[in-house]
Amino acid sequence: MSKLFSLIRRDFRHVINNVIALVVCVGMIVIPCFYAWFNIYSAWDPYGNTGELKVALANADEGYKTKLMHANINIGERMVSDLQGSDKVDYVVTTKDKALEGVRSGEYYAAIVFPKDFSADMMTVLSKSVRHAKVIYAVNEKKNAIGTIVTGKVSTAVQNSIDQSFDQSLTEVLAGVLSDLSGTLTDEETLNLVTRLDSILGDGAQDLRDVAASVDSYQALVSSTGSLLENSDAMLSSAAKSGNGTGDLMRTTSSGVRKLDTAVDGATTSINDALQKSASTFDDVKGAIDAAYATAGGSTQKLRGALADVKAEVDARDANLRDFQSKLNGTDTIATQWEQSLGKNGDPVTVQRVSELKLTIDGLGDRVTKAIQDLDDLSNGIQSTIDDIDRSRGDADASKAELEALAERAKGSVTGVQASYEQGLRGSLGRLADTIDGAASDADALVGKFSSTMADVSDTTSGTLRGLSKIEGDLGTTSKKLRDGASKLDSMRGTVKAAIDSGDMQTIRTILSAGPTSLAEFVSSPVQTDRVAIYPVANNGSAMAPFYTTLAIWVGGVVLCALVRCNPSEAAMRETGAKPRHAYFGRLTFFLIIGFMQSSLVLLGDLFFIRIQCLHPWLFLLCGWFASLVFVNIIFSLTAAFGDVGKAIAVLLMVIQVAGSGGTFPPQMLPKAFQAVYPFLPFVHAEKAMRCAIAGLYGADFWVAMGRLALFLVPSLLLGLLLRKPVVRLNHWIEEKIESTKLM
Repeated sequence: MSKLFSLIRRDFRHVINNVIALVVCVGMIVIPCFYAWFNIYSAWDPYGNTGELKVALANADEGYKTKLMHANINIGERMVSDLQGSDKVDYVVTTKDKALEGVRSGEYYAAIVFPKDFSADMMTVLSKSVRHAKVIYAVNEKKNAIGTIVTGKVSTAVQNSIDQSFDQSLTEVLAGVLSDLSGTLTDEETLNLVTRLDSILGDGAQDLRDVAASVDSYQALVSSTGSLLENSDAMLSSAAKSGNGTGDLMRTTSSGVRKLDTAVDGATTSINDALQKSASTFDDVKGAIDAAYATAGGSTQKLRGALADVKAEVDARDANLRDFQSKLNGTDTIATQWEQSLGKNGDPVTVQRVSELKLTIDGLGDRVTKAIQDLDDLSNGIQSTIDDIDRSRGDADASKAELEALAERAKGSVTGVQASYEQGLRGSLGRLADTIDGAASDADALVGKFSSTMADVSDTTSGTLRGLSKIEGDLGTTSKKLRDGASKLDSMRGTVKAAIDSGDMQTIRTILSAGPTSLAEFVSSPVQTDRVAIYPVANNGSAMAPFYTTLAIWVGGVVLCALVRCNPSEAAMRETGAKPRHAYFGRLTFFLIIGFMQSSLVLLGDLFFIRIQCLHPWLFLLCGWFASLVFVNIIFSLTAAFGDVGKAIAVLLMVIQVAGSGGTFPPQMLPKAFQAVYPFLPFVHAEKAMRCAIAGLYGADFWVAMGRLALFLVPSLLLGLLLRKPVVRLNHWIEEKIESTKLM
């Protein structure tokens, strides 16, 4: 660290002890501030001086005349008179030919010419064949790019002014004509005219009411839309709340299935043992039948007793099967309820498993029913044999064969029940429970997404409802104004009609001559726009300050690297004993200190000399200082790594950023190539932070911009410390070739 400080002290000592070097350093510190200040001051309020732009006005309008009315309507003359009173542009009234020639020669930036049929075309609005009136607008686009844009705005303003004043001019002229006519027409002509006026007023009032009815319909539609949104929001919220318990409900169902499976599985051992025992019992039954006939020795009492024992065993097996059938029927009922509750909209895998379970239970139930029937047949056969013995009739051998056949058939049925139970039902409930568990997990994920979506939908719905409420209120206000207008027309019509009915011509003439100017103002009633500035900026110079200040700081870094060596001399390295890393950081520190002085002078001059608007001056200073640190690091690392080529790259980066950083035009207006590189330009983030300091903060925008600007330190340090080493020899070779020309 001591070697680093030794190198820094040596650099400043050499500058202070050398007058020329000191003057050059002062120049490097001062030059960037002039670049920023002159540009900011020149752009301070250019649009406030548009009154110096000369625009020619020429009126060739011949006006509009009618055979019925002795009135000459000249809209072009009125427009020239109105525009002459404007101080936004220096309007010069001349002829058409001189105006166009003046634009070609450069005497005027633009010319506005009202053609001879301008008023006639404007008045076609009262006829069936409407023609759009045209104004000739000529502009000298060669003279100045910005001047062309400004005068283009003038043409738009003229068009708006024509549209705005046409109704007023037309109404005022027509009202004046009516006033003049009231003194020249005969009583009969006046009465006819007023009768037509009465009809027009009635139609106008009805038209206003029709429009008001349409507005009311729209208001009702908006109200219905709002109610629909409220109901939809409530329904979706309810669905979300219901969905929140879906996973738990399915897990409860799964738990119930597992309990049923455990119960059935617990019963499996006893049932399976019972079924196996039943199957083996039938072997014993056959043996017992054989033994009964063999040991009876003709004794009917012994045979009867032996067969009674066999029947008791068969009846016991029959009771076991009936108990199993009852449990199976209960399981079948539960499976049917699941199948109905899932319906067609349930999870396909779960529906399939339940369906398979129900089919298994139904099949097993059929086998159990058949087995019970066979056992009943066997029991009835034994009982029939016993009855025959009691009645001392029947063939013993035939009875024996029949009983053995019945026992064999019963054994087959019971064995089938056991196989179906083992292979079908057993385990199906466990698999069903696993499926329901999986469906419950999927339901939880789905409900989570649905809840998140519902939150967004609810926010959007709330905003939409507020907007609809405002629209509904505005429509109600509009409807009221339209109905008030209709009422006013009705009132005017009532006055006219009363005069017509009374036949008082003096009253009629008084109505026709009343207030043409006030009537014209009432008809035109232009809409006014209230402009509300968010983050207001006092002038154009303050708005451009972030761009020119950022550019000046970069220019300072370029000038610094152009005049000061990035690598210390070998004598300096030997004198201080510094190593390459010491040399890099030592000279970088010198650059950063000079850059800090440059940026401080620029920033303080912006605030206290140019006096730009700045709501947060300390943040403005912090942003400028940090921008200087980043920019100097970038330019220094390029120059240290690539020498003169690095300086050229720094200038190229400056040119790209001047065009593509959005300092003069919004980035959306730039070509696609500049829009693509826009986020990766250091100027962009420095300008954003400065705008926050100048016009006002929004959230953490200032610190986000500063953080993104800080990211550019990483590649610059990597280039300066690591990546420059492989290109050192190439850089030396390039410098030798350049110096060998004795020109550069």
